Amino acid sequence: MTEQDLRGMMRKTFKRMDVSAVDARASLYDAGLDSLDHATLLLAVQETFGVAIPDADVDKCQSIGAIVEYVNAHRQ
Repeated sequence: MTEQDLRGMMRKTFKRMDVSAVDARASLYDAGLDSLDHATLLLAVQETFGVAIPDADVDKCQSIGAIVEYVNAHRQ
């Protein structure tokens, strides 16, 4: 998974958000997502990339960069 893959997914999911303006290390909450948006994104990531993100690890996935790193580290 690349940062561009995730940004593309975010563009499709969050049409109101200027994904290109979001820094890869910035909190997605600071970028305008709420907890439901965050859960929706992580669900889509899990389904698309075949990686499970347990509830205990959700807090580790709070930025674009962190999600990409997590998925690449836990992908089978």
